[in-house]
Amino acid sequence: MDLRQEMALDIAAALSKSHSKKITKQTIRYMQSFDTALDMGYLRNLWDDVCYQRQKEQAPFWSYYDDMILQSVSSKLEKLSQHEIYAIWLQDPNLYYQLDDIDIGKEHIDKSPPYCVDDISRYIMNEYIYREAESWRNDRLRQLLGYF
Repeated sequence: MDLRQEMALDIAAALSKSHSKKITKQTIRYMQSFDTALDMGYLRNLWDDVCYQRQKEQAPFWSYYDDMILQSVSSKLEKLSQHEIYAIWLQDPNLYYQLDDIDIGKEHIDKSPPYCVDDISRYIMNEYIYREAESWRNDRLRQLLGYF
């Protein structure tokens, strides 16, 4: 790999990290705007629910939260430019497998990338949002999970 390629990948990584963190913060605030769906006495909002389930156990209806987060992240990605989306996608360790699954002919790769938004959303969810949920602490979670 030559210096130009290394520089381009470094720029892509920095751009990806910046946008992924921003989307994570926006998603957390979005989830905090809804009341809890779990009747446990301590939890206040859907973000508390997500954190509890990532740290303790997933409820049978976990897909409700997962789908809600996926839709939120996807809607934020669709507002980004093509190069910003590609910068994030380049960070996904599953990128090469995903590229094998799609037709990347010249005419296809030059268009905006709606075909990869779900993959990129899942990457941000797993690498940023769910990692944040697994380490999130507040008084409500501390009491419910027994952290001191």
